[in-house]
Amino acid sequence: MRPPASWARTSKWSLITRFRGALALRVVYRRTFLSVRANVTGVPATRRAFLGAAATAPAWSLPGTALHHDWTYRAPGLVYPPRVTENTLVTAVWGADSERAVGLDPGRGGERWAYPGSIGWQTRGVGERVVVQGVDRRALTGVDPASGAVAWTAAFGDPGETVVRETAVDPGAGTAYAVTDAGVVAVDIASGDRRWRVADATGYAAGTAEAVALETADGLVGVGVADGTERWRHGNVAWTTEHESLGRVVAGRRGRLVAWDVDTGAVAWWRDTGSPVGTIGDRVLLRTATGDGATELVAVGADGSVAWRYSVPDAAGASVTDDALLVFTGNESEGARTVTVVADGRARWQDAFEYSYGLVTASRGELRVPTADGVEARSLRDGLVRWRYETPGRGVYAVERDGRAYVGAEAADGESFELHAVSPPWSGFAAAARWGERNAGVLAALGGLGAVGAAAAGVRRWRDRRRVAGHVETVERTAEWTTARVESGRIRTEYRGVDETGFRAACEAWAAASDTEGVLALREWGFDPRPWVETVPYEATLADGAERERALRAVSRAADALARLDRPHGLLRPATVAVTGDRADVRDVGFGGLAAAAWPNRDDPYAPPEAEPTPAGDVYRLGALTHHALTGRPPENRGVDDSRVDRPVSDDLQAVVETALAADPDERYGTPRRFGEYLSWAAFAQETW
Repeated sequence: MRPPASWARTSKWSLITRFRGALALRVVYRRTFLSVRANVTGVPATRRAFLGAAATAPAWSLPGTALHHDWTYRAPGLVYPPRVTENTLVTAVWGADSERAVGLDPGRGGERWAYPGSIGWQTRGVGERVVVQGVDRRALTGVDPASGAVAWTAAFGDPGETVVRETAVDPGAGTAYAVTDAGVVAVDIASGDRRWRVADATGYAAGTAEAVALETADGLVGVGVADGTERWRHGNVAWTTEHESLGRVVAGRRGRLVAWDVDTGAVAWWRDTGSPVGTIGDRVLLRTATGDGATELVAVGADGSVAWRYSVPDAAGASVTDDALLVFTGNESEGARTVTVVADGRARWQDAFEYSYGLVTASRGELRVPTADGVEARSLRDGLVRWRYETPGRGVYAVERDGRAYVGAEAADGESFELHAVSPPWSGFAAAARWGERNAGVLAALGGLGAVGAAAAGVRRWRDRRRVAGHVETVERTAEWTTARVESGRIRTEYRGVDETGFRAACEAWAAASDTEGVLALREWGFDPRPWVETVPYEATLADGAERERALRAVSRAADALARLDRPHGLLRPATVAVTGDRADVRDVGFGGLAAAAWPNRDDPYAPPEAEPTPAGDVYRLGALTHHALTGRPPENRGVDDSRVDRPVSDDLQAVVETALAADPDERYGTPRRFGEYLSWAAFAQETW
């Protein structure tokens, strides 16, 4: 059973299909390579490996700070992302007319052994034996991962049991599950002995150390790993997908989405709609359609409760890591896609990448995205570039194994594939480099003009390229500006693409308003190394989320602050309402006109239909902030959808939001002061808290 065709837009399905491999969902789609004969050995190579967005090649180097290329392995076919076991890298090579399992020396990249056939689908890495499915699909072979010696062979010669269609290997259960024409056969990984066979099973769904869920012609059956004893059975199942990290199998049944416990077969939860995208920690992420025809991604907890929701365009792709959701938008055919990284239902950062098919991976707090000429690693937290690696052809993947990154990419000739072993700045030496940056003055004094002082200065220059000056913690990052908490304790924002004259005028307007009640004080501003401002510290913003009453009071105070200004704000959004305790202050006063001139095409979901800053436009933005305070997201229409809030919104408060969000400025409240009066009445006089 396979997921429905509508899954083409979900990331784990579509990205892995683009990667052309059965990596996690058993998608079998072979990429055609020209048949060539090549000497497949460890090939030393020189690559441009560098740090920072603007670097081309490092002029300085500290161990663990500069990206180091270790070796390159080249093969006439697609090389799977390797796994490490017994001091051996185990991978598979899919050529035009052959498949083989390969063991590589992690030190130099040379082949230690090769065995014809395909590696069984590894659900949790490589165990005691590498299970290889024979070329003729009539046998499984257990290969020692260190030496490549054959430990056992399990032939399938019984009547009707002649073809092995696919193999799932679960090292945690010590079992390989061979899907044959006559059912599913369990084989002991260590010895090769057959444990049992379920004759009516047609596929593998999910497994734990105790039980395994198998697909049948019209449903699922759960059996014990040790003896194959049936534990449970469910019928009328249209399709299945596994979420083994949670010990669950999720299936479509009678128009509903059902999650069953693999060990017991009990229903863990069910929902009327949704198609699974993947898992984030202990939550299952579902793609669903709302009542108004929009699309959103819903994180469902272990008990079926909704942890958070995130709205996406209908055509958006989605992918998940252990820590974050990745939303892909834009036209693939035009060569660029926008990636939005979402954690706990909130967008952390967004950026555009040159599109290349491949597999997006994450670990060590970084996101690794294939590009047209290699791979780029970004911080999952704030999107800052950690490192890049360039390859002759298109990048396909970058995976982390035992402190090293393995980058898979097409070769320059377009006919072969390369696996590059590189060492990014992950080690303790990288921490030493960061210490060196903090103590650059001492190192420079000790090293004079020597190598130590130069290296410390180089680390400092690299950090300056990546972050705002004095960076401690990123607060907000967009294509137009970056806001961060800096070492002085203040909040600093650096802008890109602004006119100096306009920036100066905006800063002067903000400084003049800094003594106004409800306006965040601007302390300093300047132009080096780029236009910047620094404000007094604050704890958080509305973009970080807040309890409903606290958030609505912050919006009310923002309305009062705007009412005291002598000009429209024009750039009000959740990140401009700074919250400290019970206090809320508005920042970016005077920057509305600057933004309209510098970034006329900026995507702002809190902006009114009209372009120029006006009092009526500020009223619209206040209505959008109220919608955010109630739902945690920008408005998609004039009202508040009760299905997206934890408790109903009163009719009076609903009317306030609808009036403020009117498309026609003349239908809105006339001024922010008027809006604030209606909001205070509806939210605090009428609501029951």
